[in-house]
Amino acid sequence: MTEFVLDAYAARSCPVKTQNAFLPGLERPELDESLQELFAGGAPFKADVLRRVLETVPHAVDCRTLRDAPHDVQVAATLAAMADGVPVIVAGLLPLDWHGHRSGRADLWVRGQDTPDARPGYYPVIVKMHRMLERQTPGPTHEPFPISPLEDPFHAHAVPVPGRALRVASREPDLLQLAHYWRLLGAAGTAAGGIPYGGVIGSDQIPPLGNRLGVAWVRLDAKQIRTFSRTAATGWTKRSPLERYDHEHAFRVKVATVAQRQTGSPEDPPLVVMPIRVRECDRCVWWQTCLPQLGDDDLSLRIAKSPLDVREIAVLRRLGVSTLTDLASVDLDALLPSYLPEVAHRPGGEERLRIAAHRAQLMVSGVELERVDDEPLVVPSAEIEVDFDIETSADDHVYLWGFLVTDTRTEDPPTYVAFSDFSELTEAAERRLADEALTWLRDLVESSGTSVRVFHYSRYEVLRIQRLAESYSREPFVWAARFAEEGFFDLFELIRTHFFGTYGLGLKQVAHSGSGFSWRDDNPGGLNSQSWFADAVNAETDDVRLELTQRVLDYNEDDVRATHALRAWLRAGAPPATG
Repeated sequence: MTEFVLDAYAARSCPVKTQNAFLPGLERPELDESLQELFAGGAPFKADVLRRVLETVPHAVDCRTLRDAPHDVQVAATLAAMADGVPVIVAGLLPLDWHGHRSGRADLWVRGQDTPDARPGYYPVIVKMHRMLERQTPGPTHEPFPISPLEDPFHAHAVPVPGRALRVASREPDLLQLAHYWRLLGAAGTAAGGIPYGGVIGSDQIPPLGNRLGVAWVRLDAKQIRTFSRTAATGWTKRSPLERYDHEHAFRVKVATVAQRQTGSPEDPPLVVMPIRVRECDRCVWWQTCLPQLGDDDLSLRIAKSPLDVREIAVLRRLGVSTLTDLASVDLDALLPSYLPEVAHRPGGEERLRIAAHRAQLMVSGVELERVDDEPLVVPSAEIEVDFDIETSADDHVYLWGFLVTDTRTEDPPTYVAFSDFSELTEAAERRLADEALTWLRDLVESSGTSVRVFHYSRYEVLRIQRLAESYSREPFVWAARFAEEGFFDLFELIRTHFFGTYGLGLKQVAHSGSGFSWRDDNPGGLNSQSWFADAVNAETDDVRLELTQRVLDYNEDDVRATHALRAWLRAGAPPATG
């Protein structure tokens, strides 16, 4: 067995990744372009933050210039900078910690200030393109959060920011990464003395810093991470980032150690972990390696809507429930006494399992949409009925307002009306487009001389109109917000009340399962339409631009035609409740 080290992402990532990386004979896949794009968004942000630090902190050293140098040259440069007391070191590489199985470089190593109770040394700081803080009213259990500005990033200079707290639950991976770097500093003998701290530069605009970025300092030995505990009466306890990291890192060291011993012999020790399908799999280079290890009926693979989490799946597997068929047929009342004590890490364990089991039963039976009651399905009507849907860009600008107009007094087919702007929208341009679309709707309502009803699926469109009215307090936005209170009807609320969706209750699923409607595009979806819009805006030729523009318009038209088909199906009575 060879010596090995793990980087700062191992403890925060799926342990199967570590296992695959150390199994003999498995070649590490290349990161393809589509996966690279997922990670590309944070690179410019990080580069800009590091540039600003280098420009404003005197005597800071940038070790990125040595990225192509041999490993020992990079380590020597980092240690020399630390020995010289350089205040901030960018991307310095620390020595490999063979005993602790660690390697890595933080985005910043920030020198601790000389104090009577702490030796000189360094703290790790990382840069993340997401918010790290949330609002919280100061109280007996809440200490103000320490922040230091980019130009003065030292922990000793951090000042409390009242009303701010760390986003612990959603940022636990960041805290584990900081803990890894802290342990690496300790192994190198370069960690600051005293209380262990790590810093995160998130995207938060901090009011006391003039709405600028800053370093949020996290105490790594403070018990603040909620985690599962078999011994705690509530099923959970709180541990510090260092405690959580030490546990997760040690587990992955075990995984790597066992994986290295695999020779293909029946006497090999059993693998420590087996793949469980989670969201992380979508962007993991190892997914095609893991997928064949899961049977087609694997529970984590089959239930993608409101899925059970990794611990819940692992517990079920230990109890003999591994597949969709297993879950559909298991006696839940007999299973629960053994299951629930092991999944007390999150509330509602029994309800989550019962819903998953019900979903499994429907899937096995081939039922996609289940009627849950026999109450009447009341869909209001009007002489003019309008189906309505909007499309937004990745930066949250509404670039398309789509309407399907049906005059129920005639036999004429519905007419699709769209207001769009396929350009890099500014707020002013977005507002002008909304003004045009909602003025048209107001004119239709006021000039028709008859009843008009607007149908949509979910409250998203209504919320966007309300936001316009609140932001600009003028017509036609105020009129549209007022009209929406009485003249709009949300089909999703009706569906949610009377149906259970085996694969969810999204419009694509419900319209297809219920009314049989199909989209013309082979891959319809809101995120896809955002990509089509971006490609259309930046297309190199007019022909490509026109093609992609039409693809988005067709998609939006199909969305409103889907709501038209769905309400026709609902008015026809839909299926009766079963069971």
